[in-house]
Amino acid sequence: MRTSLALAALLLSAPVAAQDETLPVVAEEPEPFRFGGEIKAGYRWSQAQESSIFGSSNQVVGFMRTPDPGSSFEIQHLGLSGEGFITSGVFAKFEVRFLDLYNRNPTSTDLMVFVRQAFVRFGDKPEVLSASAGGRAYALFGMAPRFSKQTTRHLESYGLLGTAVGRFEQPQLEIGASFGAHVYARAMVGSGNPLFLRDTNALAGDNLSEAPAPNAGSTYQSGFPIFYDAKVTELNVAGKLETGFGLGVRLGGGEKAALDVLGWYFGRTLGDTARLRGTDYPGELAVFKGNGFPIPTSGNKRHEWGVNLQARVSGLRLFGQWLDQDLAGAGRYGVEAEAAWIFQLPGLFLIGESPFGNWVQPVFRFSWLDNRFAAPRAFPRLAVQWPWKKYDFGLRMGLVRNVDLTAEYTLHHVFRTATLPNLPMKEFVLTLRTGF
Repeated sequence: MRTSLALAALLLSAPVAAQDETLPVVAEEPEPFRFGGEIKAGYRWSQAQESSIFGSSNQVVGFMRTPDPGSSFEIQHLGLSGEGFITSGVFAKFEVRFLDLYNRNPTSTDLMVFVRQAFVRFGDKPEVLSASAGGRAYALFGMAPRFSKQTTRHLESYGLLGTAVGRFEQPQLEIGASFGAHVYARAMVGSGNPLFLRDTNALAGDNLSEAPAPNAGSTYQSGFPIFYDAKVTELNVAGKLETGFGLGVRLGGGEKAALDVLGWYFGRTLGDTARLRGTDYPGELAVFKGNGFPIPTSGNKRHEWGVNLQARVSGLRLFGQWLDQDLAGAGRYGVEAEAAWIFQLPGLFLIGESPFGNWVQPVFRFSWLDNRFAAPRAFPRLAVQWPWKKYDFGLRMGLVRNVDLTAEYTLHHVFRTATLPNLPMKEFVLTLRTGF
């Protein structure tokens, strides 16, 4: 085992809904502006696997391998955040990450410090599944997540769809309106996130070169990547702005059962290429070229349609998403579903004056991603075309106030070829979150 070390810092952990917030309780009413801190650290075990990379003569020229197999104790991230109303009707939020090991790409060479969120909102935007319909309209400007993103996750990991589409924030203008108590609309225009490659487990993997085999100096192996939306701060894209629209219906809320259904669309023009920090492997349309063995594409348009369903009944939380995406003629589609049930505990014993063991929450997530395109055998990251299923099992426990522990185990089911039907990748991650 080895230990990853980083300088200590603080990050917000108050129990309100946030882009990467994983606490099970979502605040219904905004509070005055406040600061806070959070540190996440833990243990990760990743199963060692490999799959061949083929050259033009069908010979093996390299391997896709698990980014960092075996066991490791790691500091996942540290940071600073603040959020709240700075004046009547004006809400602001910022979040700065330090290290952020599981969200770096390429993992070993990405920025050690970056702004995850920084936006100002004029007007009241209601929380999903809340009883409040919010104001009639709002406008949000700055670095923020897509309105289609799952805002409250109950595991530290991401599903296949959560990884592939809209994982990271982007500079944007978002506006919203409510039409009575049950119908609402969303629209946005933003810079768009560059299309790139990422492993589906905790670490992104090092894809540093277009060469078939990973660079000799890589800290991590390439992993088994899929196409995904990388961080917008890393790109220089010649494509046009991204636009998005959504229409939703909400029922119930507050202490009652609640249901929210949102249909959405996003589209933009893909750039010819994009350069990301620390890698010579290009993004956007160039990522399909495959070092001379390209995936067939047509045009330069990107479109994606989806439906989100979120529900709450007693202690049960449900999230589901359906996606259909077209990347310049290379289409893919999938579903993701997550169920979490929180059980309140009376406290198992006292630590000083604080009860230990306040709640426990089992979580299960299933995600599935399939493709309408075929990559040539010599495409250097052939994993992008594999039909993929991912199963995440987790258990979260509130230890004391603002301290919780999450244990999660991941199984993959992927089909490479008829003779190699499955690559049984497994991973276990244990995360201790401490905040104030």
